[in-house]
Amino acid sequence: MRIKGILATEAHKLSPEQWVNIYELSTYQAEFYDCCQVKDLDLDEPSEYGLELIEEGTFIEQGEAVK
Repeated sequence: MRIKGILATEAHKLSPEQWVNIYELSTYQAEFYDCCQVKDLDLDEPSEYGLELIEEGTFIEQGEAVK
């Protein structure tokens, strides 16, 4: 899976109101973790997560995009 985004350690560069999909990163894959606004991020190890910016009103539910 290829995802365009940034590491969660760089979340401060985004608007607090921006919605993001959160992916848990490993050596060979990125697995969907959650969806929230940047202001609500609360990750124990931000370096282990990637953020994908999403359009407002489009969210991921159990791996599928819904509006």
